[in-house]
Amino acid sequence: MSPAKPTATLASRFTKADAPAKQRLIWAGVGEPGTGKTSFALGAPGPLVIQSFNRGLEGVVQQYQGLKDIYVREYAWQPGIDRVLEQQAAIDLREQFTEDFQFALANARTVIWDLESEVWDLFKYAEFGFSEAGVPKDWDALKGRIRNLINDAKDTDINFGLLQGMRNEWVPGPVNQKTGKRGITQSGRRIRAGMDEIEGLVNVNLYHERIKVPGEPSVFQFEVGKARGPASKDVQDQTFAGLSFVEFAQLVFSDSQESDWV
Repeated sequence: MSPAKPTATLASRFTKADAPAKQRLIWAGVGEPGTGKTSFALGAPGPLVIQSFNRGLEGVVQQYQGLKDIYVREYAWQPGIDRVLEQQAAIDLREQFTEDFQFALANARTVIWDLESEVWDLFKYAEFGFSEAGVPKDWDALKGRIRNLINDAKDTDINFGLLQGMRNEWVPGPVNQKTGKRGITQSGRRIRAGMDEIEGLVNVNLYHERIKVPGEPSVFQFEVGKARGPASKDVQDQTFAGLSFVEFAQLVFSDSQESDWV
């Protein structure tokens, strides 16, 4: 007589959801230049690693470097005219960037991409070269590289900030009466630059602005979009002016203290 098969249970097939929320922020900071994205991110706990493409730290990082350990790597890559060599250079730089990111995940408390939109441009060039050609499955493979890096960060306890710039929006234009083809034109709107899935992949979206007040210093503020965390409903769709990383983190994790974020 064959032995009875063990009774299957939910626990034998699935992992019970009982893990506490990790006390960290994985966020995208979106905005035009000079709206406080980098300054906000530098308020996160150290050791802090910045993987930078836009050389925009001068005059900002100095305000924080005496308060915590901050480590920077600037990546120099600008496409020019030698397209074949440039694609190989982009591939090499992409691999170096990825290796640096994995090392930072294992050794830092906060990692910042400044800007993610430029990381996306580099990865795109490395994948396709100047033409940006590719069937849908190739674009999925490209996006998969970025998704995997973000998921690697989620497997850790670090804070991870992806800063994104803005770009002009292009929309279908009028049909050319001679060729019968529809062109494209700018809509006049500014939209987030970078990979189009970032908003859904991060836990918190912040939309940064610099508000000009006549006769007074400008004010940095941000609007919170999607938010995940113990007190996310209290901050979602709210606008905050002059709020630091530490102050905002305490709002999202309402049972935390300032000492948890320094």
